[in-house]
Amino acid sequence: MRKWHIRKLTKKGKILFISLIIIILIIIVSVNSCDKKEKIQEENDNIINTSEIDTDVINTIFADGMGTEDYKNILNYTPAKLISGVNYNKINYDFENTLHYYEIEELIKEMNKSDIVNVYIIGESHDNRNIYDVEIGKGNKILMLDANMHAAESANAPILTKFLIDILNDYENNDKEVVDLLNKVKIVAIPCINPDGYEIYNFGIDYLNNKDLWIYQNKDNVFFNHFKYNANGVDLNRNFPTQNAGLYYNEYELISSVSLSKTTQRHTYFGGSTLGSEPEVRAVMYQILSHYEDTYAYINIHSQGRVIYSGKPNLSDEYNDLTIELCNRMSKFNKYKVHKLEREEIGEGNDGTASDFMAELVNGFIFSSKTGRLSSSSYKNNNATLKYHAPAIVLETMNDNYKDPNKHKDEYYNHGLKEMFYDLVRYVNERE
Repeated sequence: MRKWHIRKLTKKGKILFISLIIIILIIIVSVNSCDKKEKIQEENDNIINTSEIDTDVINTIFADGMGTEDYKNILNYTPAKLISGVNYNKINYDFENTLHYYEIEELIKEMNKSDIVNVYIIGESHDNRNIYDVEIGKGNKILMLDANMHAAESANAPILTKFLIDILNDYENNDKEVVDLLNKVKIVAIPCINPDGYEIYNFGIDYLNNKDLWIYQNKDNVFFNHFKYNANGVDLNRNFPTQNAGLYYNEYELISSVSLSKTTQRHTYFGGSTLGSEPEVRAVMYQILSHYEDTYAYINIHSQGRVIYSGKPNLSDEYNDLTIELCNRMSKFNKYKVHKLEREEIGEGNDGTASDFMAELVNGFIFSSKTGRLSSSSYKNNNATLKYHAPAIVLETMNDNYKDPNKHKDEYYNHGLKEMFYDLVRYVNERE
């Protein structure tokens, strides 16, 4: 075989060869430059550097905003995809016992054997437990669900896991309606946001691996039957960088359940001195930021009295009407009481929830490098209009905190949760 060397080329050939190399290098540099410009443009689309105009309504800002680089890191995060197994078999779980978190992980891995399931590790807790995104379905419309933000509200991790198992079993059993739905809809779920809190509440403080964490160091003063926070002593559902998080208005007093420092008091909770500080919150932020533009319903599942919260006082009538419509539809299945707009606080120090974060994003709010929060033209009475599809709903299951799996089973079957979850998939499919 003849070997070619550049020294054997003619002078003209050498010029052509070198020109070709230069052209290839220019193309590579141009492609990289375009990619970089697209990435910069994407960040510019998600981050602004303005502040609200009506700062006089604010009495006190008691939590620092999230750093812009930290927010960019979430936007650019790449989660690890869980390697799928083979040969999906029907999963037989029906609230037989209280699950350790590692047992929930095993059920997630079993689900991952289905060809319509993708599982991602989207973060780790303070005690280094994985936080999972479980995606079921092939559709472009998303139903987003998450559970167990608060430690003692531990019924919801097994309840949500059970629903995911049930609908997946139905799909694998060729249930015609479910197959059709999951070909059009994708369920995106975090079965347990706060795995450390879940494990501690159900099995005790000694199941915390890192004994240097705040909750272990303060274990003698913590009332574990009702504690909400993570292992770092933060109420995760007040740590999101929403427009009004970590502040309160001149016209209000600070709400009694809000603490400005870490506390072991039974009904007082600390949302963090810096927004977005907690790894569990960043995992949920990643989930929401990755999917909110294609989400048609977001359900943030808690446990406090069988109620459903609709609406946000700082958002548009268009958005609030959409949330109330969905809440009323959900209530037909479980008979939970729907709390309307007047039951939602704003500007009393209680903002910064996951549902606030989703609601503000779908209304077109953008993260501001000046405030370290999502931002719009003003703190209240703003002109935000619904830009994307998703009503953000807070669903409160159970009538108290129960460890007994029989109570969880009763709630799922006999208080309409199973039927409600299935109907949420139908609702997303019906949305235009």
